[in-house]
Amino acid sequence: MKRSLVGLKMSFHHPLICLVMLLVTCDSLPSEIVREEIRMPGFRPPAEDYYVCTAVPVNEEKYIVQYEALAEASTAHHILLFGCTEPYRDTVTWECGMTCKGDDSIMFAWAKNAPPTKLPDNVGYHIGGESKIRYIVMQVHYLRVFNSSETPDRSGIAIYTTKSVPQYTQGILLLASGFGTIPPHKEAATLEVSCRFDGKKTIHPFAFRTHGHFLSRVISAYKKPTIHDEWEELGKGNPQWPQSFYPMKQEHTINPKDILAARCVYNSTNQDTVTRIGSTHKDEMCNFYMMYYVEGEAGYHTCFSNWLPKQANTLPSDSMVTLPPNPPLDQKPVGHEHHLDEHEDTTTALSFGIKIDGNELPLMAEAQDWFSPSDIHIGQLAGLDTDSRDNLVLFHRGSFTWDATSFDANQNYRHAEKGAIPEKTLIQFDSSGALINSWGDNFFYLPHGVTIDDENNMWLTDVAMHQVFKFTTNGTWQAALTLGEKFKSGSDEKHFCKPTDVAVMADGSFFISDGYCNSRIMYFDVRGHVIRVWGTFGKETPNRFNVVHSLALSETKNLLCVADRENGRIQCFNTEGKFLYEHPCDVKPFALAFLSNTDKLVVAQANQIQNTGALSLLHMLPDRANSLGDYNPMILSFKTLHDVATSHDGQSVYVAQLEPPHVYKFMMSVKESADSRIDAKALSSGPFSSHKVMPGEMSTKNGESQKVPIIVGAILLAALVIILLGMLAHKISKTRQRKDIHGAFDMGNIFSSSSRPDKTGFSPLATNEDNYSDSEDDAINERKSFVKTVN
Repeated sequence: MKRSLVGLKMSFHHPLICLVMLLVTCDSLPSEIVREEIRMPGFRPPAEDYYVCTAVPVNEEKYIVQYEALAEASTAHHILLFGCTEPYRDTVTWECGMTCKGDDSIMFAWAKNAPPTKLPDNVGYHIGGESKIRYIVMQVHYLRVFNSSETPDRSGIAIYTTKSVPQYTQGILLLASGFGTIPPHKEAATLEVSCRFDGKKTIHPFAFRTHGHFLSRVISAYKKPTIHDEWEELGKGNPQWPQSFYPMKQEHTINPKDILAARCVYNSTNQDTVTRIGSTHKDEMCNFYMMYYVEGEAGYHTCFSNWLPKQANTLPSDSMVTLPPNPPLDQKPVGHEHHLDEHEDTTTALSFGIKIDGNELPLMAEAQDWFSPSDIHIGQLAGLDTDSRDNLVLFHRGSFTWDATSFDANQNYRHAEKGAIPEKTLIQFDSSGALINSWGDNFFYLPHGVTIDDENNMWLTDVAMHQVFKFTTNGTWQAALTLGEKFKSGSDEKHFCKPTDVAVMADGSFFISDGYCNSRIMYFDVRGHVIRVWGTFGKETPNRFNVVHSLALSETKNLLCVADRENGRIQCFNTEGKFLYEHPCDVKPFALAFLSNTDKLVVAQANQIQNTGALSLLHMLPDRANSLGDYNPMILSFKTLHDVATSHDGQSVYVAQLEPPHVYKFMMSVKESADSRIDAKALSSGPFSSHKVMPGEMSTKNGESQKVPIIVGAILLAALVIILLGMLAHKISKTRQRKDIHGAFDMGNIFSSSSRPDKTGFSPLATNEDNYSDSEDDAINERKSFVKTVN
């Protein structure tokens, strides 16, 4: 082998051999670039804000190095490319919603007539082969309806790929707000996003892109290693400009656990109603995308919602300042074409957008800086709920406890002579954990459940008193309605036995779960008269329960779900009491709560013997429930959980731990769109076509192809073939002569080269964008504990 290499090295002195070796190593000859078009196969959207997907297979390993939109903003609001193992549907097109089965990776998106984009040298997006991407799914968001006389749409994206392995692979990091509202008549309303970076290795962001709708004015993002460091600006953009990826001002690195934050600023002065974060062009969005490079395989990372609100509140004031006017960019999105100088390059950074609302697959994570004043002392934490202003109310037992001595065999409370709980059993906090009010002393004995209805009336149950109370918001501490007889249990229509929970309809009628002894559900009219009763003790479904512990009502879905605690299941009924289905739980379900205006159910579970808890999320369908995962706190471990509540904006989940008393706050987020609307009809023509761009062909800025002379190339290739054949014959001859000594012939002994290029450094993305200044601000203190236990 050594003598063979020496021979080759010596042959370099021959000019022709030198030329041949340059061609063999491919270091000076561009590799083949393939241009592939992914298009809608002729589609007429039947409704406004219609999302349609189509999928194409990836049959070989390659790397995307450039993207080009084949669309106009007047037709497509935005176009997205997703990479996945398997598309959600096997039809030619489908209404989406869901793009992939399982995980997906955002690859590219286009909006507002953004120009073509090209990745930097030595960077490519890995698809096929050893990557997880077997299909590319294209999603088109159509703003308007197509009538029957219009030509079916064939919008799409062209991708340019190579089989050459780049030095770095490219990934996406997205910061986005999945929920939120923008009040009317505000010149500068804001939404924030914050989290800790969940990646396992350091990444290097090099370009960014912002995405918002008609109210959005400026979006900026920042990072810092710890809460004690100053903010470092990552990028700042105007979402009304063409939505491309623009280069970052300087090089950045993001390490695992770094704090990330973004701020979106809106001008709603001309709006008369609230604008929500949503999927239609009449809603708003708050998205900040970062393109990054990394050695090895890149991934898709997300930071959804405001996990660190106290940190986000410290973002620099410069984040509120809009960028100066830029006429070419200001005009481009609204359809006024900017006529380029013949030397001006139209290729810029990558354009992006994503649907962040609709019926999407939610995720939950613990709010990392949720706390309350340190001087609050509470006892066993029985219940909690939120009012219309998303204030949180806790219902606790103060210095009293429920233990084996609390009741006799006839369910009579044994300690009535001690009087009521002397501490204030109801404590109200705002959404940040700040104390607002407290009351309810010298009234309750063993609090259990609290429900706050749409009118902010408060419904409370006490298992020792065997009673249910309704308190109004008129400012007086006096029950507007009392049901049951104090300290007297019973099973008729005027008595309860340890009632647990209340669910209230919009018309004021209500359900009571009764409870520990009677194993029944009772439905009352607004005056407290019984309308319907169902349920008895037992295990067989339907209508048999063993401790009816919690109720969850979705009036819009006509669904009432019951925590059948000791049977380890959830039973669901319609509001007329008709049984629909049951869902088994791995751990006993203690509490249920629907996310506001959704069919997602949060379930708090507990094992009293092991003193452990679990939090899960279910998708409640008309005939079954599907699990959306289990969730745990990041630092502490759940003990016995007893109640759960959700905020009216659907963004926060509060979990009550009975003992030691603690309130966990989880924030809702989104991972992937999960629109359950019907599929669009499959169309006959396929969505995929390709055009190869050969080494002797280059793409010009106006989209045409310009041939370069190929005769010389053909001659060189012919010479290469002849020389290689000669070298091969010579090698075979030598090998046969030495076969007994050196073994069998190995083609790799002739020449070898690595498919991965040498490490020559990263070439930054080149494009024009207005400069923006850095600004930092001070950090705040670390997370504080929410409550202290009773000594």
